[in-house]
Amino acid sequence: MSFTSQTKNKRPAADDSADTTKRVKSQAEHDLERLIFGADDDKDVVGEVFSKIDTHAKDGEESERDDGSSDEENEDDDGGDSLFFVDTERPNHIGNTDSNNEASDAEEEEQEEEEAEEEIETAAWVDDDTQNARVALKGSVRTRKLRNAEGENLVHGDVYEERLRQQFQKINPAPKWAQETQTEDAWGSDSDDSDDSEDSKERRREMRAGGDLLKSSKSLLSRSSALLPPSIIDIVRTRNGNQAAPSQSAVSAVQFHPTANVMLTAGLDKTLRLFEVDGKDNQKIQSIFFKDLPISSAQFIRGGQEVVVSGSRRWYYSVDVEKGAVTRISGIPGLPTLKSLKYMHGCNSGDRIAVMSNDGQIHLVSARTKQFIRTLPMNGVVRDVSFTADGNYLWSIGTDNEMYQWDLRQNQCVSRWHDQSMFRATHMEVSSDSSYYASGDHSGMVNIYDVNAIKTQANSAFLNVKPFKALNNLTTSISGLRFNHSSEILGIFSNKTQGQLKLAHLPTGTVFSNWPSMSSNLGFVQCIDFSPHSGFMAVGNDKGKAMLYRLPHFQGY
Repeated sequence: MSFTSQTKNKRPAADDSADTTKRVKSQAEHDLERLIFGADDDKDVVGEVFSKIDTHAKDGEESERDDGSSDEENEDDDGGDSLFFVDTERPNHIGNTDSNNEASDAEEEEQEEEEAEEEIETAAWVDDDTQNARVALKGSVRTRKLRNAEGENLVHGDVYEERLRQQFQKINPAPKWAQETQTEDAWGSDSDDSDDSEDSKERRREMRAGGDLLKSSKSLLSRSSALLPPSIIDIVRTRNGNQAAPSQSAVSAVQFHPTANVMLTAGLDKTLRLFEVDGKDNQKIQSIFFKDLPISSAQFIRGGQEVVVSGSRRWYYSVDVEKGAVTRISGIPGLPTLKSLKYMHGCNSGDRIAVMSNDGQIHLVSARTKQFIRTLPMNGVVRDVSFTADGNYLWSIGTDNEMYQWDLRQNQCVSRWHDQSMFRATHMEVSSDSSYYASGDHSGMVNIYDVNAIKTQANSAFLNVKPFKALNNLTTSISGLRFNHSSEILGIFSNKTQGQLKLAHLPTGTVFSNWPSMSSNLGFVQCIDFSPHSGFMAVGNDKGKAMLYRLPHFQGY
């Protein structure tokens, strides 16, 4: 009571009104005035203010504004906070050492955070889950080695990734002989020892050239240059090539694009599908439905610019791969009696399409104009044809086991021979380098011939040749044959029994024993194909799947 009465009776003098006004001001404004206009005493004003800012930043609290202050005072307070945080740069020679160090640490942390944000923005790809993840380093013995301090435990996912990388580089450092060094320091330069002879300078240049080879620990020879092992093949199953859009019927045709990472599939469901092949996602590019054509044959022609699709109809379709245009072609002009184009074969490099008739005739059509060119006659019923890689020759075989070689530049037969070891031939195939050709028959026998050996024989109109290798691994009629790009693998299959697919090694002619295995589950194989550089092999079956296999021996696509 006495304290209250004394306060009420005591009246301040008129001269002290200004001091009273100053005392009513908020502490933040008071500090701002001292910082800008200076203080009467010799205290470290800047250090004191920054110490208060650090204290408030650590506690995570904001200064309370005086409810009775005016709008002008609130604006000054906001501007003061922004000024302290962004615009004010503290001189290094002012204030005491402790407060200076705290402010410098805060600025360094802020700068590091800004640099980290810039690195994240410039990164090609950022995984949000990695950044948001928290890893406990004390959880296992291995992760404890990644701690920078004994008490450290939880770290961000990107920090954990960086420490793992540093730990790996620490355990597995690059060998000293492979580290890049100053070439002139190691081997000397031509300018050193100017009195040396030209032979000495030449030896130093050769030593520097040899030092360049030692800067890398990679193999000097690529695996693709090594020979393919003859008995065991390295093959890995990947995601189905048409996993994104399986066929609703048996896959009757599968083929890789000659230059791009694209594969086509087609079947009796009247749909042509194109896929981008990478072995992981194999995304679908396009699908085309032909309502009046169950597809029996689909293949790239003209270097992959076009796809021809045919079946047991008089008409067929042409698809422009680049433009996506589809053209319906009503049969072959000049051949009105040809009722089926089921057996149509195209050439990737040449301007020819071969259509087999039910008799011994092969009709040639221009791949560019789709006009009829010429008919190549055979004595027996034609069973299969195959173009050479350059498109200059066409090989054909008939039921009478006679083989024909046609020169398409002259449109005439240049060689013909008989195979006595065959029983009703069904299919044949010529390798990409024209060094081998193979034929299969109804009994499951496959004969492999060396073309170079045939050329050494007498150049007569009729030759009696023998195969250098006969394969009897299949027991049912041969449905197709396919060589890979390097003529090192021959694939043979039959669609009469499940799992009837074998891969043969060339030039030994031995069949790989480790594949397919009992767990391969191939089904009834309908077609096979190798990618342009044999990196992949596709197998189409009766379940609508285009099974994709990776051949690691061949590094390319």
